Amino acid sequence: MKVFKTMALAFGLMALTTVQAQKIGIRAGVNIATVTGKDASGVDPLTSFYAGVFKEFSVVPQLFFIQPELQYSIQGYKANDTNYTLGYLNLPVMARVYFLKTISLEAGPQVGYKVNDNLENNDNINSFDTSVAGGLGFNFPLGLSLNARYVHGLTKIDKDADIKHQVIQLGASFKF
Repeated sequence: MKVFKTMALAFGLMALTTVQAQKIGIRAGVNIATVTGKDASGVDPLTSFYAGVFKEFSVVPQLFFIQPELQYSIQGYKANDTNYTLGYLNLPVMARVYFLKTISLEAGPQVGYKVNDNLENNDNINSFDTSVAGGLGFNFPLGLSLNARYVHGLTKIDKDADIKHQVIQLGASFKF
């Protein structure tokens, strides 16, 4: 819970700062999640969702932005007709470059804190998850965007097994 409060405070402070050309927004969509690693045999993708908020800070006007986000994301995998789900509060910080104002590329680190799961034996599950992410956005007038993002986990989900998250996010965002 301490991590959640720290992440919420950090995002709140970002929201209060006065930087030129800032925009806040919401984003949501579909997760196609699975796991990779030596111990990830016999798994299938899990379809779930993500939803969150973001703030875009201009570094080079009209071209380069930093976008911290706070989002809830259901990740996991399917195995033996069972869904194994883990809910994370993620804090990605994306560097975003715009091309012709309509296409954007993004990349950056992400840290997550596990807030829930449906695992029977979760004593070995790591509470924190670190990842790297990259994506593409198609930006339309009036603040609407369609986004695709790939998130690759760097931290083992289970302390005793070599499995890491792998997530494809497809969704939309709206900037105010």
